[in-house]
Amino acid sequence: MKIGIVVTDQGDWTVQALVRSIKERGATPVMLRLDEITARIGLPDLPGTRGIDAIIVRDIGAGAFEQVSFKFDLLKILARDIPVINTPEAIRNAANKYYSLHLLKKSGLPVPKTAVTCDADVAMEILDDWGEIVIKPIFGYKGIGITRFRSGPGLSIRNRDLIDKILFERGVLYIQEFIPMNRDIRAFVVGKTVAGSIYRYAQVGWITNLSQSGRPEPCVLNQSQEEASVFAAEAVGATFAGVDLAETGDGFVILEVNGTPSGKGIFDACGVDVTKNIVELCSTIARR
Repeated sequence: MKIGIVVTDQGDWTVQALVRSIKERGATPVMLRLDEITARIGLPDLPGTRGIDAIIVRDIGAGAFEQVSFKFDLLKILARDIPVINTPEAIRNAANKYYSLHLLKKSGLPVPKTAVTCDADVAMEILDDWGEIVIKPIFGYKGIGITRFRSGPGLSIRNRDLIDKILFERGVLYIQEFIPMNRDIRAFVVGKTVAGSIYRYAQVGWITNLSQSGRPEPCVLNQSQEEASVFAAEAVGATFAGVDLAETGDGFVILEVNGTPSGKGIFDACGVDVTKNIVELCSTIARR
C-alpha cells in the first residue's frame, strides 16, 4: 500500500510522525506537494500520484487566492478515485471560522456569541453591548491576527480607529465575545474517538496557541466534552480534527475546529502519537 501525505514542510513534526507510522504498518509513504504538480486537462493521472491508495492531508499551506483554490481543486480530483482525509470540503469547512461555527451551532453544539459584519458602526455597537470582544481573521491560523477590544470611557476613538483599520484590510469583521481564560482545551479526534487531549496554557497574554508560546499539559475530558468534540469533527465533515474548547462558568463552548491539526502538542504532553490512529483509520478506509 502507498499512502500519500500532502505537505508544505517535510521537516514538520507531524509529517515525520506520519512517515514513521505509515512505515510501521508496512506501507510506503509518498510526499505530495500540491504546488509542485503541473496539471494538464485530459491526462488520466495527476503527476506523482499514480499507484497511491490513499492520501492524508497534513497541510495545504497559505498563498494567493487562486493558488489555494487550485490546490483544493487538485484534492477534489484526487478524491474522486481514492480516499483523501481530510476531504477538501472538510478542510474548507473547518478553515472558515464563520461557516464552521454555523455548522456547529446548527448541530446543537455550544459556541461563543459570534457576529460577522461589514459595518464598523455595528461592530462598535456589539462592543458596547458585550463589553469585551475579540476580532479574528475568518481564515486565520496559529492565533495570528487576533485583536482584543474592551469598551469603556476614553477607549471609543482608539477602538473605532483600529476597527476601521481591520475592516479596511479584511473587508469583514469576525467578532466573538471575549472569554476570560488562561487555558483552553485541544481535543484530537480521529474517527469516532478522542485519541488525545491537552490543556494549552497561555504564557504571554491570553493567546493559548502552542505556536505562540502556549504550554501543553495533559487533560482528561469529561463525557460531555468528549462527545461534543467528536460531534464537532463530524459537523464539519472531518475524519480527524483538532477541536478547541473553552471552559466557562456555564460549562464549555467550542471555539473552532482545525482540519489540518498538528499532533506534536499531544505527543509532548501525553506521549500519545495520534498519527498512528490516523494511519490505521486511513488504511482501513483504503481497503474497503
